[in-house]
Amino acid sequence: MKIVIFLVLYLSVNAYMLRNRKDQIKQQVILQLRETVKNPYSPFYHSSYNRLAYYVDTFGPRMWGSENMADSVDALVEEMQQYGFDRVWKENLGEITSWKRGEESVTLYDPREYPQKLNMIGLGWTPAGVVKAEVEVVHTFEELKHVDVKGKIVCFNFEWKGYSSSVQYRMNGPRLAEQAGAIGTIIRSVASISISSPHTGMTDYQNIKYPAVAITVEDADMIDRMRQRGQKVVIEIKTGGSQYKTTSDNVLAEIRGSKYPDEILLMGGHWDSWDVGSQTGANDDGAGVIECLEALKLFQYLGIRPKRTIRFIAWSGEEMGMQNDGAQHYAKTHSQENHIVAFESDLGSTKPYGFGVTAGEKFTQLVTYLASEYLTEIGVEKIYPNAGGSADSGALRAVTGTPVMNNQIVDNNTHDFYFTYHHTAGDSMLMMNADDMDDNVIAFASIMYLIADHDDSIPKN
Repeated sequence: MKIVIFLVLYLSVNAYMLRNRKDQIKQQVILQLRETVKNPYSPFYHSSYNRLAYYVDTFGPRMWGSENMADSVDALVEEMQQYGFDRVWKENLGEITSWKRGEESVTLYDPREYPQKLNMIGLGWTPAGVVKAEVEVVHTFEELKHVDVKGKIVCFNFEWKGYSSSVQYRMNGPRLAEQAGAIGTIIRSVASISISSPHTGMTDYQNIKYPAVAITVEDADMIDRMRQRGQKVVIEIKTGGSQYKTTSDNVLAEIRGSKYPDEILLMGGHWDSWDVGSQTGANDDGAGVIECLEALKLFQYLGIRPKRTIRFIAWSGEEMGMQNDGAQHYAKTHSQENHIVAFESDLGSTKPYGFGVTAGEKFTQLVTYLASEYLTEIGVEKIYPNAGGSADSGALRAVTGTPVMNNQIVDNNTHDFYFTYHHTAGDSMLMMNADDMDDNVIAFASIMYLIADHDDSIPKN
């Protein structure tokens, strides 16, 4: 009996020591990831910022299917091939229809004595045309139902209450205005403030026939004041965009898992951008792409090969959101693979403090445990259930049920900092912070490592 008790105690102690040793290794790896990026003498120190600046400065905005986009994809692949990943490749989307902006303007005639050009931007895929008419301002869709707008241009000057509600005016406003008899639509930029910089984005272009544009928050308020005091407002809108046939590619790379190579952790962002300014696409979403790539580079550099495969992706076509964009293509092409999680960074790169997770209860519990156990020291231990969704990773989840995650970063509840620059010429390297980008690289690498190297099977429910 004593021998049996001794063996039980011996095995228990050994199991405890083994687990304690594994915990120590994980903690050491997390600290190694952090120190490698934070060391000013390391090649990873501010590398994400510098690599992003190179692509932003060299290629400019990356509209889906454009030459700029294609050239930047080729350069990204060429760079990635130098890092020694197990595999680097492109996946072509086939023929796509994209859109390019032409000459466009908004000119205020009345009540000004002399015509005044207003800062503006055509909404994505807006029809080409010229309209000149009186302007009627409305603040809500309900108000539109009670105002006579026949033969007029409607200006939606809605109250900012966050992106999810405000973007409805960009997506649906032009269609509803035309159904009410309008011959053109102006929307207040979808932002809390715009610093005189208009914000673009997609609209329901298939169901409109007149120009639809965005103006600045400041000018929307100005037109509103004019109408409130009873002044007649006359504006001319000119747009000249056109559709064309082209193609584009997703970009991928991976480090194969040492024990479960068929179990895949996907991480990335979208490489395309809008075309508003000379650097548009720095924050949305060049930074998310480069930070995920830096995380994969970090594993390769340190010789870390987790048990499961970690795959990087730069999706193509998120901004236009077509049914044959990169997210849909990946979801359909790779639906038979065993994805453990899909991580996407597409809401900015300020300082991270945790992760959103949209998954079943057991997977969420696992990530919560891993974060609280190992990520407290680097300050990204907070987990937010049912908050992990993003556009591109969501396509894979819709097809396969794969858990999705994102980074939770410093901003207010309506992400006013992010949306101040969103889809504008202000989306540039000026708004990027090298230290914050480094912190995101560390956070991405850390959580991906912990999940990819987890000893037990990983639940999807």
